[in-house]
Amino acid sequence: MPNIQQYNFTYNDIHNTIRNTAKTIAETGFEPDFLLAIGGGGLIPARIMRTYINRPILIVSLSRYSDETGTAPSSQPIKLQWLETDIDLTGKKVLVIDEVDDERTTLEFTLQHLFESHPGAEFSAFVVHNKKKEKKGQLPEQLKHFFVGEEIEDYWINYAWDADNIDMFGK
Repeated sequence: MPNIQQYNFTYNDIHNTIRNTAKTIAETGFEPDFLLAIGGGGLIPARIMRTYINRPILIVSLSRYSDETGTAPSSQPIKLQWLETDIDLTGKKVLVIDEVDDERTTLEFTLQHLFESHPGAEFSAFVVHNKKKEKKGQLPEQLKHFFVGEEIEDYWINYAWDADNIDMFGK
């Protein structure tokens, strides 16, 4: 992507940011019973977080596109996969994980649905990167904690796990 400012985050960058945030989370005394990855971007960060907070990983998956080609943006995220109804989170603490808080619409949508479908659970959230910009969505008031690995400018992000050519991240 020529002529636009961008970040190229390596696996090492992400791992170090998550390790540092895991220390911060531990210092608050927050001990989740589950990690919940928002797929696709939250999957790898959730697995890395599990290295430091060894809890089971639950997964929800959303799409920001309303057609099969992935080219027509939807006004709100669309559920592709959600928690099975037999998972009882009553009295449990859950850390919801995503890679980036860009517009906050995905995080808001996910958290609202989690609070509605699991009213007896305590939810907190972690994003590896938070873009410093005005958000379209809001965090629910009942969110216990909001952890951010790194505050970044509103530039395009290239994550190593999205790369067609992983060698570009070594340069």
